[in-house]
Amino acid sequence: MATWNIKYNPHGKIVTCQRPIVLTLEVTAGAVAHFRGTLYIKDDAAWTNINIQFNAYTDDGSDDFSCNVAEYCRNHFKEEPNFYNPNQWCLNFKEMVEREFKVVFYPVEYDVSGNLVPDPSDTLETNSFYVIPTNTEARESTSSVNDNIRLDKFVLNGSNSSSAAWFSSGENRLLSNMPDYNTIDISQGFFFYYNALFIPVAGRQPVLEITNSAGVMQTLDLSPNAEGYGYLHVHPLMVDFMLSLAAGATVNFLTDAAGNLATTTAKFAVKFNNAATGALIRSSPAFKVRYKDGMGCVSKTFIFRNMRGGFDHFTATGTQDRSVEFSGTEFDRHTRFERSDSTFDLLRGQHNMTNLWGSRKDTFSVFTQKVSKEYAVWLEELISSPQVWIVEDIKDFQNTSPQLGYENKGLVAINILKGSYKVFNTENNMHYIEFKYTLSENTITQKM
Repeated sequence: MATWNIKYNPHGKIVTCQRPIVLTLEVTAGAVAHFRGTLYIKDDAAWTNINIQFNAYTDDGSDDFSCNVAEYCRNHFKEEPNFYNPNQWCLNFKEMVEREFKVVFYPVEYDVSGNLVPDPSDTLETNSFYVIPTNTEARESTSSVNDNIRLDKFVLNGSNSSSAAWFSSGENRLLSNMPDYNTIDISQGFFFYYNALFIPVAGRQPVLEITNSAGVMQTLDLSPNAEGYGYLHVHPLMVDFMLSLAAGATVNFLTDAAGNLATTTAKFAVKFNNAATGALIRSSPAFKVRYKDGMGCVSKTFIFRNMRGGFDHFTATGTQDRSVEFSGTEFDRHTRFERSDSTFDLLRGQHNMTNLWGSRKDTFSVFTQKVSKEYAVWLEELISSPQVWIVEDIKDFQNTSPQLGYENKGLVAINILKGSYKVFNTENNMHYIEFKYTLSENTITQKM
């Protein structure tokens, strides 16, 4: 029997599947050909074998056997109903962004005749790890040792257990590159979020600080601080609703008693305090938004998965046009004719040329309002995003259990036409963005 150990576990408690996740086994005695790994995923509180197996090999004949599991983890993010219906505020959509895994290994050894002999009774399992689809850039550092593989700078509060030295909270970043004071059109529903990663620490209390445009602050206890991906609603009605739940009485802070805006901006930051003394230990970056109630009849709000794996929003208020393209297949046939009938069995008005099926493709063109260079760079994430939606009114929506309002607002999936993206620059360093999109689901196809 071989003697071996796990030399390298995942390089952090939270890692990204957009970069390698390399696991290494070390053999100290015995003749091992390779190792067989089995991937497990956590569903609720139970570990589930998802029947994905892979091998770890040595590249240079050394005693180290390695494999990269990033590709195997990438395909297990879910489509969560709670994302598409954010009025279900008490539930979450974490598994759209994060899944927890572990790997169980056993050796495949050589016997005295050189045959391969698996030994599934001799197993070791890795530390569990969270996987999120965060992209990191070649020109950025994400840890204290200046690599771009670890996700340390995105992890708030506790250490990411990445073997790199931990740094001050001033180096932390949220799961978004969205510019400060991006505008939320509150008439477009509850699809607006603060996205972050968290590692809880015993003895620390997370508190959300919310500051309005007058400089007045309210706080919301976030205990217990969940581990991994977390999001917070930043729509003013939802914020006041959460404050009211915590207070046990109606709180009108960002909105008034009639539900109208009572502030033009809000700043959100999570503070991690000593649970016993209340002293500040660490803090999150501030997330700043601007509020408007309606941004014009031609405005369109886009919700999209950003390059960090979270969800951003942008409301375009420039010009928008639509073009329609029709296609289909025709069948040419004789109309009905019967010689024995005095009227020849004529069906006047019967089709001779028949459309077997016909479809239409709606293409929408957007020419944005004037934006800064920072916005123009950030909006490239909208263009390249694999998941983009527009917020639309749902026709004939039947509201059986009214909650906070905007229940008739829903997400409609779209596809951005990548070749349609154009940037127009002005002399004062401002920009206009043009792009086109189509509906992801083409349901206007009639068939016979």
